[in-house]
Amino acid sequence: MTAIQRLNSIDGRGRAVRALCRTSYVLRLVGDYVGTVTVGAVAVAAVAWMANDVHEFAPALNVTSGVAILLILAAWGSARLIESFAYDAADRIDPGVRDGDDLWDATKAFQANVRDITEGADYDDIRIALQASQVLPALHGLTVQLRNAYAKDGEMEEASALSDTVALLHAAAESLGHRDIGE
Repeated sequence: MTAIQRLNSIDGRGRAVRALCRTSYVLRLVGDYVGTVTVGAVAVAAVAWMANDVHEFAPALNVTSGVAILLILAAWGSARLIESFAYDAADRIDPGVRDGDDLWDATKAFQANVRDITEGADYDDIRIALQASQVLPALHGLTVQLRNAYAKDGEMEEASALSDTVALLHAAAESLGHRDIGE
């Protein structure tokens, strides 16, 4: 008998990421369909309200038309709030939504420092902050992981190009005094 072997083990973080992806998917479904469900519920309630005027089978439906309009508006407003909450929560917890967005923020910070230097800021302070922040060793580590991921998927051309980048980042990190980054 042949045993089935799982090659990609799912660790705790992998399960958490999957759970977040599924939860965000469900929240987006809620956001997509809450309006439709509300319109359906309001239509059923309106039909029941009109039928109650004729047969008076439910005393709870004995409301004036003004109150009925307010209830419809309240239901629609609640649906809009739920839709907004669902989409916002899904965007906040979905790990795939912001892949790399933080790198754009880092770029803006670097560009702000460049502007500061050109406008006369103390470049020694910025160099010391650059060294202390460990940006280059972190960028080196990220690039190593990217290279390894491309190599694992058989994309050797990308992996080779990233190997060159890894070497350059290693040299840059060392030139700023980070001698313990490995590779």
